[in-house]
Amino acid sequence: MKLVVLIVFILFICTFINGSTNTNEDVVETLTTTTKQQDSQNSFDLEKIKESIRNRKKIFKIDQISSNHTLIREALIQRGYAESKSISRGFDIKWSWCWEMLGVRNKDQIVNHFINHDEIGSKSGLTKNMNKLYQNGGKELKDEISKIFPRSYILSNPLEKKAFIKDFNRLKNNNNKIKNNNEKLVGISNDELLNFNNHYSENIISTTTKQENEVILENDKEEEEELIIYPIQNHIDGNKNIWICKPSANARGVGIRIFDDLNLLLEYSAQGNDEFIVQKYIESPYTIENTKFDIRQFVLVKSLNPLVIFKFRECYLRFCSIEYSNDDLNDRFVHLSNYQVQKDFSKDKNKWSKVSNQWSLSQFKDYLANDNENNNNKNNVQWENDLNEKIKKLVITTIKSWPRNGHNKGSFELLGFDILLNDQMEPMLLEVNTNPGLHLLTDNVKVHHKIAVDDLFKVVLDNQNLWYNQNNKDDHNQNWIKNLTNQQQIDYFGQWEPIYVGDFDNSIEHLSISRPNTLVNVGNK
Repeated sequence: MKLVVLIVFILFICTFINGSTNTNEDVVETLTTTTKQQDSQNSFDLEKIKESIRNRKKIFKIDQISSNHTLIREALIQRGYAESKSISRGFDIKWSWCWEMLGVRNKDQIVNHFINHDEIGSKSGLTKNMNKLYQNGGKELKDEISKIFPRSYILSNPLEKKAFIKDFNRLKNNNNKIKNNNEKLVGISNDELLNFNNHYSENIISTTTKQENEVILENDKEEEEELIIYPIQNHIDGNKNIWICKPSANARGVGIRIFDDLNLLLEYSAQGNDEFIVQKYIESPYTIENTKFDIRQFVLVKSLNPLVIFKFRECYLRFCSIEYSNDDLNDRFVHLSNYQVQKDFSKDKNKWSKVSNQWSLSQFKDYLANDNENNNNKNNVQWENDLNEKIKKLVITTIKSWPRNGHNKGSFELLGFDILLNDQMEPMLLEVNTNPGLHLLTDNVKVHHKIAVDDLFKVVLDNQNLWYNQNNKDDHNQNWIKNLTNQQQIDYFGQWEPIYVGDFDNSIEHLSISRPNTLVNVGNK
């Protein structure tokens, strides 16, 4: 009778833990402890049950939404995981679109998002946190952010909207009569700009409605001290005062418009209840054969506290389909290099185009080398010692803006950084995507994505025992990574290069879940 009860108890535990990432050996150890008083004649049956638990398949789930998860499914099945399509919240690992869809019930379940992933993955979240990092930083940090991040404002925030209007109006171009098209716009100082009585206030007020004017005049003096207008950025400002307006939460180029007319921009934003961010457009990008492109760089964050960042060693270039010019700001095929935009372009056989509008990193390296030989690369920029190191610094600075209270033991985050080079070949951050597309639509990404996904699971699954100090569970630091040789890094992480390992901060109160999809502040986990 006792054995029957024991077996039922074991089966119940197996069913319960089917959704956690407690190791099978942990469960066996628990059963051994709770059943050590059993009769010796039952020991053989008990060992068979324990062996079944050791060999049970772990469960994975995938929410198939707006992306291709073929590679994820293949990599997990290859590792012995079994897919479940049940609606229960039982799983060992789950891949989904957002935190709310994951249905996490304990910190041991492995999931592809942190609780607050929108703080970096939405355009408004990234803008808010980069601006906050800038405001709280010292001179060196301020200079770095100004160097890598085009100044941006959240239009749904009344103060930021007003700051943007002042920013727009401070750049004067002599009534649009620039004699030399290569001449940069002349900016006025921030101190002069923030003086309520200066003559630029008239220009600002003239761009608003009568009702908005009354509000501005009434509250201006109180709000002036709270306004933050970011310094001009001569390395991106150009000569036409162009700004790009992006929906706060959309992706794939949806809803993005480019303006050099303030009234038209504000009218467009008002149509969407100002749920937009506006960002200074990089008017003089570095081009290849006079065609604009951006760099899609995969980044993996394994932990927010301590902060642990990996950069994929490969990246790829995404080209526009028409040669660059800022004469027509409405031509998306000139300005937006996102593949989801460019795939709709019907190529003219007589027009230049790259195969699938993409280059691999090796193609870009070859181009840079040839450019150096032909003296077209005036700064003699190379990938390894120049651009790659600058991009690493850009990535680290950006992720440091992400609030670390979103840390969750079982979470990781795959990020797609979109990076543009200005005409001096300095990398500039455009945006960060928390669900970078894994569609296998071109030859380049078929190779790139397969290695990235398979090696991602080397980091988050294959070496789990290294991430947690079993002898001292109060030690959350991951300093072991710093001691790895280059070969060990490749053995453990494949093509994911660890570029930053921070220290655990015990003062941070991590967000956790008190019930499904409800966030609360609790102590460190």
